Amino acid sequence: MNGLAAYGTVIPYAGTFLNFVSYAAGAVRLSALSQVRVIWVATHDSIGLGEDGPTHQPIETLTHFRALPNCMVWRPADGNETSAAYYVALTSKHTPSIIALSRQNLPQLENSTLASAIKGGYVVHDAEKADITLVSTGSEVGICVDAVKYLKEKHNLTARVVSIPCFEVFDAQDKEYRLSVLPDGIPSLSVEVMSTMGWERYTHEQFGLNRFGASGAYLDVYKVCSTTYIPQQFANPILQKFEFTPEGISKRAVATVDFWKDVPNIRSPINRAFQQLI
Repeated sequence: MNGLAAYGTVIPYAGTFLNFVSYAAGAVRLSALSQVRVIWVATHDSIGLGEDGPTHQPIETLTHFRALPNCMVWRPADGNETSAAYYVALTSKHTPSIIALSRQNLPQLENSTLASAIKGGYVVHDAEKADITLVSTGSEVGICVDAVKYLKEKHNLTARVVSIPCFEVFDAQDKEYRLSVLPDGIPSLSVEVMSTMGWERYTHEQFGLNRFGASGAYLDVYKVCSTTYIPQQFANPILQKFEFTPEGISKRAVATVDFWKDVPNIRSPINRAFQQLI
């Protein structure tokens, strides 16, 4: 693929499970270092892929490639975000892209647009005087949208929802825009069924998966994992529950709001002493 891209006349792409892009890590790094337009289409992007189990389920993969300079890692939440990923991948002549796509069917987000998604991050659901911002990617964005209603009905909390399908593209936006998406004055919680590492750049608290997944139907795995892959000495009720559900997200949102409620002048993680060099 790198050779084809360097030679020109074609735009090469290849596909595999997201977890197995790690086998091509050297080639992906060469794509970024060589500044060639290569598109790595990575399907089966989470523990939601089903019964194949933890050998096929990516946990650290996105963190790895998000840390790679000059590499766009997209995890779209719906059709419009997928279109944005392909559009930016095709028009970025000197940057490779990894497009991580879900195995399971996802709803079309009500407020997603191509124009918003090509900025790498945008507000999916806004609300005045919100108590918390839920920030997510891919298949978890729709669950966060469902959590908004649950939080209001069960806990009388108002939530915003933000989707950040591509860190690198979002980081390239001006600070004013990024602060409009992740503003001061409100605590934020990231939700992604993968490693939480890296999310502190955007959110105050992180809800993710810092252990291997489990085998089973994806709806069941998102709720509760089996103990098959937990060493006996670590097997306890907390580790046995993934809780990537509206109820589980809401529980952590309530804890986030409670923790930050007495902190005056909450600053967005976007506000830092110096801006990251792109």
